[in-house]
Amino acid sequence: MANKNALQSMEIDTLETEFDFEEVEGFLSKQLEESFSSLELLENDRATISDPDSLGKVVLDEVWKQFGNQIGLDMTNETLIQKYDREHPEQYKDIADSVMRDKRYKDANKTMKEQQQAGNLKDEYTGKNLRPNEKANLDHVVARKELFVNQRRKQANLDVAGLANKEENLKPTNESLNKSKGAKRNKDYLDARETREKSLIEQNKRANKKVDESNMSDVEKRLQKEKNDKRLNDKLAADDKLMRQADKEARKAINKDIRVNAAKEVGKKAGKDALKTMAISALFSLLKEIMNGLIRFLKEKSKSFNGFLSEMKESIKAFISKILSFVQTGVSTLIGTIVSEIFGPIVSLFKKLASLIKQGVSSVMDAVNYLRDKKNKDKPFSVKVAHVGKIITVGIAGGSALALGEVFEKFLLTVPGMQIQLPLLGTLANMIGLFLSSLVAGLVGAIVLNLIDKFIAKKLKEEKDRQIIDKKNEIMNLQHVQLYLAENHVEASRENVMSGILENHAYAKEIMRQSLKNIYETNANNSTSRNNSSGNKSDFVQMQNDLEELL
Repeated sequence: MANKNALQSMEIDTLETEFDFEEVEGFLSKQLEESFSSLELLENDRATISDPDSLGKVVLDEVWKQFGNQIGLDMTNETLIQKYDREHPEQYKDIADSVMRDKRYKDANKTMKEQQQAGNLKDEYTGKNLRPNEKANLDHVVARKELFVNQRRKQANLDVAGLANKEENLKPTNESLNKSKGAKRNKDYLDARETREKSLIEQNKRANKKVDESNMSDVEKRLQKEKNDKRLNDKLAADDKLMRQADKEARKAINKDIRVNAAKEVGKKAGKDALKTMAISALFSLLKEIMNGLIRFLKEKSKSFNGFLSEMKESIKAFISKILSFVQTGVSTLIGTIVSEIFGPIVSLFKKLASLIKQGVSSVMDAVNYLRDKKNKDKPFSVKVAHVGKIITVGIAGGSALALGEVFEKFLLTVPGMQIQLPLLGTLANMIGLFLSSLVAGLVGAIVLNLIDKFIAKKLKEEKDRQIIDKKNEIMNLQHVQLYLAENHVEASRENVMSGILENHAYAKEIMRQSLKNIYETNANNSTSRNNSSGNKSDFVQMQNDLEELL
């Protein structure tokens, strides 16, 4: 029995040495407290996941949103190239003549003639000097027609005369070569050189043959044939390197002007478009909040001026809380404008393509921002997909509204009175068409959005239910551990108490034995009490036996 108690005492001592029961129990209590708190938060979050709004409210919100969106897109739909074509309806013939009448061209042509008369005019395409009696022309290296049809020039809002008559684009050459080149690019003219020269030689042979067969005198024939040969030689004298170099310098100067001015114009338009879209978005949002405030006020049983002011304040607060969304709308429009202008020559061929691009850019940005938001990081994959689906649905609805708006507008323009112009907004037919298209697209989009919202709510509730179950299981596990630890703590305490009692008994027994021994030895050595030793000894022995039985 003593060995068993000693072994239990050793085990408990070892357990007590390894860790502190009270410290572990405190840690578990803290863990349980945090788990119960987390469970409460999860249950509250689950309760806040309400079912989607009624379909009627979703339809109203979506139609309202689409109408404001369509107005904003329509106001910023026109590209820079479309705007230039609208403001400059002139035909090429008119532009070509104006280039030749331009003061810069006249001054350059006058300077060329003066240099020729002075005998120091160089033909920039052949490298030869042009004699005073030769016919010289001032050639536009990059032809007027090429500049006229250049879409980037329109985007940069630069006139043809300003670019065509740049110093780098005006090169003197002999008249024959200039007429032979015509409006061709220098590169194209030189690439077809071999074929062209064969044709020119054949033409010259036929011309000289006609001269020989004519009734002219021999002197006249000789002079005419010399002129023909001179024109041929002037054309054949074109120097590839000089012509390509002249073309490179001219295009570099022209393209620099176009590039710089196009960037400025695109930047200005993008900024204006962003501000317009933000203004329209903010205006419609403010009107919506004020209308909601009025509706709430009218629903109240007791109406007062203070109640009206209170509802208006709430509307203003709701509007202010959406300021960031207006900025995001402006950023989307700014990027959309830049993208549409980058593809300007293609976009300008289609009336609504710029708006479609902006709608697409806005949807892509919304999807990316949603996926990058840290708040959405831990949401189920199906919920993320559903939210992206909502964003895509809104984009598709917007694109559909654009197409429908154009159809409605064309039909309404056939109705008398619909051609009335509204300041900043376009025709009455355009506005009504936008409203009708927003109504149709918003209705269809709202139905889809409502279904997606129901799916999202269901998935979120399922996720919260799973988290709540996991948290409850975690709490149960902690409670089991806590109970097991408490039982072991009680057992360890009991064993420690019993061990202490046994140690005390053994210690008391040893003290008593030692005391009795000392008393016995003292009495045995006492000579004056020798006669009584037998009686005392028996008494002490009896006392010792009694104590041993007691212990």
